Amino acid sequence: MNVHLPLERELCPFDLAPVTSTAIQMVFGDTVAIALMGARNLTKEQYAANHPAGRIGKSLIFKVKDVMKKKDELPICKEGDLIMEQLVELSSKGCGCLLVIDDEYRLLGTFTDGDLRRTLIKASGEAIFKLRVGDMCNREPRTIGPDAMAVEAMQKMESPPSPVQFLPVIDHQNVLIGIITLHGLVSAGL
Repeated sequence: MNVHLPLERELCPFDLAPVTSTAIQMVFGDTVAIALMGARNLTKEQYAANHPAGRIGKSLIFKVKDVMKKKDELPICKEGDLIMEQLVELSSKGCGCLLVIDDEYRLLGTFTDGDLRRTLIKASGEAIFKLRVGDMCNREPRTIGPDAMAVEAMQKMESPPSPVQFLPVIDHQNVLIGIITLHGLVSAGL
């Protein structure tokens, strides 16, 4: 089969640089590729299998549970813990937050490094040493489930009213099972 693509001349004033011919080839190639995808009823899964290492494939394949931090990597604390006693936990896990849980590991809230800064501004004198995480934590954090697509997590982090750097990962009973961070998503190639 021969395909002849029309070309009067190149856009280059000297008719030398392959400007027009390369553009025509790209349009033709993309059109054929899309037509074949439609003719073969290509699924997202099949498409992703052809691009497993690229951003397109990863956005179609990776789920939250594939890139989240788990168990010992989680910066957890209880709501009754003193803020000052949790500074190491807040800093050591590289998430920029504490995940506040109860005895059954249910998520009660989050306490971020931003919350710490705001607390330091509000508190005066020795009062800072008596403040508990539960007094200053966000009781309604954005969360996500483990089976959600990782790209959905990124969109949720960037959505209004203000972007966040992490999402606690919870199951259907609000039990904490992980955390997904914007840095983790970027490191995974999304």
